[in-house]
Amino acid sequence: MSEIQLATVLPGAKGFKEGNVNETFRGQILLSDGTVSGAVIKDLDQKQLSNELLASVLARAAGLPTPDAYLALVRGADLPVTKGPRLADGSHLVFASVDVKVPNITFRAQSSSPDEQRQLLQHILEWGDLGYLYAFDSWIANIDRHAGNLLFGGQNEIWLIDHGHSFSGPAWQPSDLDPDGQYRNRLSEWVTIRMTVDQKKRRSLEAVKFAQMITSINISDSSKESRIEFLIPANHVEAVEGFLKKRTNNIVVHANQALGVPTLV
Repeated sequence: MSEIQLATVLPGAKGFKEGNVNETFRGQILLSDGTVSGAVIKDLDQKQLSNELLASVLARAAGLPTPDAYLALVRGADLPVTKGPRLADGSHLVFASVDVKVPNITFRAQSSSPDEQRQLLQHILEWGDLGYLYAFDSWIANIDRHAGNLLFGGQNEIWLIDHGHSFSGPAWQPSDLDPDGQYRNRLSEWVTIRMTVDQKKRRSLEAVKFAQMITSINISDSSKESRIEFLIPANHVEAVEGFLKKRTNNIVVHANQALGVPTLV
C-alpha cells in the first residue's frame, strides 16, 4: 500500500542541521496502528509538503527506494513549527519519514579520505537504480537532487529523500508546469560529469525502461494516495496530475539531456 498514512509527532523531538534549509527534527512518531517509529520530521509550507508527499508515493510506485513517509500531526507546543498547515485546534501538519539512520552522501564524503571519496563515487556510478533516478527526477521536474538529497549506506543501500523542490520548484504555480519543459537536473552537475560514455549510454537505456514501466502507474490514484487534495487548491492538484501524465512521453528526452546523450528521433 503506497497511500500516505497519518501519524502523530510525540514530544521530545530535537532539531538538527546537516545542510538542511527547512527546520528539521529527529524524534518519534505514533503510527495509526499504535506502534512508534523513529522519524525525521520537517516543517514545510503547504506546497513543499505536498511535493514531498506526492513524490514519495510516485517513487514507491516506480520501485525506487525512499523512506516510508507520513503526514504527521503536531499538537500544541510539542514541536516549535510554524510553516506547516495549521488546523482549527492550533495543531500543525508536518512531513515525517522513517529515520533509516543512514548519512547523506555529502556528509559521508566530507568525513572520508580521498581514497574513500573515490570509492564512494564509484559506488554511486555503479548503483543499479541510477538510470531510473535520472528518469524519475526528469519526470517529476526535481530541480534539487544534490548529493545531500541521497542517503548512502552502501552500494546497495541508497535512499531518495528531500523532494520539496519537485514539480519545477518549492512554490510552483500551475503556469510553471510545462510537460515539454527542460528543468534543471542537478545530477548532470555532479554525477554526469564523472561518467564515461559507456556509462552514460547504459543509464540512457535504463531511462527508456523506466519510461515504459511507469505507464502502468495511475497518476490520479497516486495523487489521491498522497493526500495533496487536502493541502493545495483543486486546480493545482489538477495541474500537477496533468503535468505528470503528459510528461511521461518526454522522460527519455530530458533524462538524455541530463546524461549528455543524444536522443534519436
